[in-house]
Amino acid sequence: MIFNIQRCSNRDGNGLRTTVFMKGCPLSCVWCANPESQSFHREIMESESRCIGCMACARECPAEAIKIAEDGYPQIDRTRCKRCFHCADICYAGSKHVVGRSNSPDAFFREIEKDRFFFSKSGGGVTFSGGEPLAQPELLHDIAKRCHESGINVMLESCGYARYEQFEKVLQYVDAMYFDVKHIDPEVHKRITGKDNRLILRNLHQISEFGIPIVVRTPVIPGYTDEEKNISGIAELIRSIPKVEGYELLAYHSLGESKYHALGRKYELHGTLTPTLERMLELVDLANRVLAGSGKVCFYLE
Repeated sequence: MIFNIQRCSNRDGNGLRTTVFMKGCPLSCVWCANPESQSFHREIMESESRCIGCMACARECPAEAIKIAEDGYPQIDRTRCKRCFHCADICYAGSKHVVGRSNSPDAFFREIEKDRFFFSKSGGGVTFSGGEPLAQPELLHDIAKRCHESGINVMLESCGYARYEQFEKVLQYVDAMYFDVKHIDPEVHKRITGKDNRLILRNLHQISEFGIPIVVRTPVIPGYTDEEKNISGIAELIRSIPKVEGYELLAYHSLGESKYHALGRKYELHGTLTPTLERMLELVDLANRVLAGSGKVCFYLE
């Protein structure tokens, strides 16, 4: 089950990359920019701007779960919806559409292979992201193996929360990876993501022994992960692990807020501001002071 294939990405590894977003995640980060990635099941997303007002969805919903809101938009009552997806089937305007699709590893590989020309010209490849790709270990293993054996560079983005045995089966077909460490304190990590970080940190140490290049990433979320103690603690961890080659800080953004509304969910970080450039550079400088002399560098992405 995947929910998107993004072509010609230049932010998910070297060169131009095709990023495959896999559905399902064991964490529930309050700031998640891809809330449609969290569930393992297909879901309906709603786009009011696409609605043409035909009201066919409201008339034909078998569960009578679509009600007309005050602004005249036919909105799904998620407590009544049976997820039959009939409304999405008949909505030719795309106001209601299904997110999540399944296929065979062969079919997904053929979609990736279409971009081989761009990979070869730019030094790019495929990046598996999510959600959490290791939440579907068999699918990830089969597609990564096909890509690797056909000469396509493979990168993996992971939150780190999976059994190491699952990582071990896949890593032989992975050229490099991004590994999230969101918070150094296990109790805080559990409060903000739903799980503590013990398994994640243990996996980071074990994966580093496997030998592939690793870049650790931390999303900088105001009020959640942006404490100096957290950033310096993660930098200390990175300094102690030889195969971790670098550290990236990712500035919070609210671009995913509209997706929560489209899924009928509340966005808990409404009104949270993106960290200023000055603040991001302060945290980068802090991390680099900790990393000094290790040969590793921290920088940030907007």
